[in-house]
Amino acid sequence: MKNTLRYLFHWLVNLVLAAALVLAAAVWLPGLFHMKAYVVESSSMEPAIKTGSIIYIGPYKDSESVSPGDIISFRIGDVTVTHRVVSVDPENGTVSTKGDSNRVPDPEPVPLDSVEGKVRFHIPVIGYLLRHSHRSQ
Repeated sequence: MKNTLRYLFHWLVNLVLAAALVLAAAVWLPGLFHMKAYVVESSSMEPAIKTGSIIYIGPYKDSESVSPGDIISFRIGDVTVTHRVVSVDPENGTVSTKGDSNRVPDPEPVPLDSVEGKVRFHIPVIGYLLRHSHRSQ
């Protein structure tokens, strides 16, 4: 019985350590690739990106331009918003955006210099475990 309990205890400790390493990697590794990680706290991008996902934002490369259909993150005051680009107005240097589950586009165009980057990939659910780190709506 003692050996079984000892085995279970060691297994549980190893599981907790492995989970902690995975969560740490999910937050800190993107920085090595010049990316930011945010936890999605709103359902505005569902079904493409569900609440509780962690998203990874990378800056646009020199060969890329912001295009309709891109999912971008941008700042509005103290809040980071992640929505899809509906249209680009190169003359005024702005983009119009909309959350996939929102009925109407966002009320104000977003200046291109407010765009933090493009969503490169996301991982569902893991953001619930990281809720107190970076957030995005």
